[in-house]
Order: sequence, then C-alpha cells, then structure tokens
Amino acid sequence: MTKQTAIEAPPVNVYESPDQLTVAIPIPGAHHDTVSVTMDGRRLIVEAEARYPQEQQHYLQHEWSVGTSHREIDLPKPVRGAGAKATLTHGILTVSLPIGGEDRSGRIQVPVTEPQVHQGQPH
Repeated sequence: MTKQTAIEAPPVNVYESPDQLTVAIPIPGAHHDTVSVTMDGRRLIVEAEARYPQEQQHYLQHEWSVGTSHREIDLPKPVRGAGAKATLTHGILTVSLPIGGEDRSGRIQVPVTEPQVHQGQPH
C-alpha cells in the first residue's frame, strides 16, 4: 500500500484580466474528486490528494510524490463567489474568480470539474 505523505505547498501563478483573477496550480496525480477549492473572503484555500501509486514500476527517476497538499492564497483584490469556476486539466488546477463584490467572512465551496477526454479524436 502506498504511504500517504504531506507534499510541499505547490507553486501558484495568479494573473489578472479586466474582469477576473485566475489562479493556476500544478497538482500532478490529483483528480477532480480529490481536490477541494474554498473561498473565504479574499483567501483561496486549495486542498488536494495526489494518487499515483505505481509501486510495481521499476523507476529510473521518481520525483512525483503522492499524498496531500494544502495551499492558501491571499487574493490581491476582492472577488465574487458567484461565477467562480475551478477546472482540473492535465494536472493543472485553474480557478477563475470574478473581480468585485464584498469581502465576506463565510466560506464558499467552488466545485472542481475535469473536462472529458475524447479518445480516438484527431488532434
């Protein structure tokens, strides 16, 4: 059985367009059902569990870790919970947050989706 460990807080990119903040976090080995995204006022909280148990592999190099990670990001501007979206695509979590609104003390859970993979489709 794979030993679950705490993984270092993943790196974060935060960028702005005229009407939204976008937060991007690499989380290799995570799936939409193992990632939690919560807004708490101007703080974004991301918790994830990376599962990639390949114990039977004969690794020549092994740098990905499995386990849990936690990251809290203080957002530079107030954002609205309504319209917030979180998508996990190819191991990158992207959270889109509409700019504006009031800082609220209540927590808002942002559902994480994962696009369907279309097998057999030409690229």
